[in-house]
Amino acid sequence: MSNYSCDYVRRHYDVPAEIGRRVVANGEPGVIMADRGQYIGVILDSDPKKRIRNYHPTWEMQYGEMAEKLPLKRYQVLVAGWDWWDITNRTIVDVFASTPSQAKYKAYERCEYHDIECMFGFKVRRA
Repeated sequence: MSNYSCDYVRRHYDVPAEIGRRVVANGEPGVIMADRGQYIGVILDSDPKKRIRNYHPTWEMQYGEMAEKLPLKRYQVLVAGWDWWDITNRTIVDVFASTPSQAKYKAYERCEYHDIECMFGFKVRRA
């Protein structure tokens, strides 16, 4: 799960940022759900659409305990290869999403495919 580690933020800003940690961002409670380079991606508890928004790791940020339940599900998306057991020629992308369809789209955004039609061949499973 190294893509979700928030390693840069932890080292550069000396904060305990990691996926699944509860925070209070600008006075609103939420959960860290994405490593956004020099920012952290937070879903606020009050957001019914569960959108990940960027926050600076030290500005108006309080860190809490690890969340017992994440607001999004973790999925694995097979973006290249014949099937899950094809270990010689496959690419799997880990994403957090609300639905399998959203997981496919998030995997598409993170990959370097230029044709959106390739997304129709992606296979999704819960991680």
